[in-house]
Amino acid sequence: MSHVGSLAGLVVGWIVSTIAVWIALKIYPGKQKNESLAGAAVTALVGALVYWFFHSVFRIPFISGLLALVVWLYALRKLQGVGWLGAAALALLIWVINGIFSLFLPTIL
Repeated sequence: MSHVGSLAGLVVGWIVSTIAVWIALKIYPGKQKNESLAGAAVTALVGALVYWFFHSVFRIPFISGLLALVVWLYALRKLQGVGWLGAAALALLIWVINGIFSLFLPTIL
């Protein structure tokens, strides 16, 4: 039964992250490559996989987080067709939007 709960949590987290990425792409000036909801879903999935990989393989908290951040920024650059600063701005927007969501979602769910 716990596997079902974990899977449900993963799916809900992915949906929430997809919406956060989509909103960030709409807020960020310019036209990104994958501004659609499907593009946001792929971007959110890649981000989740990057963080999962680095946090499960490299068990040193600061180092794994730093490596994951660099790879995530690189992935944002490639997926959305922005530069390093654009990727950093998008990552910051996504982080803020997810933070705002986390204030409200526990009370809704």
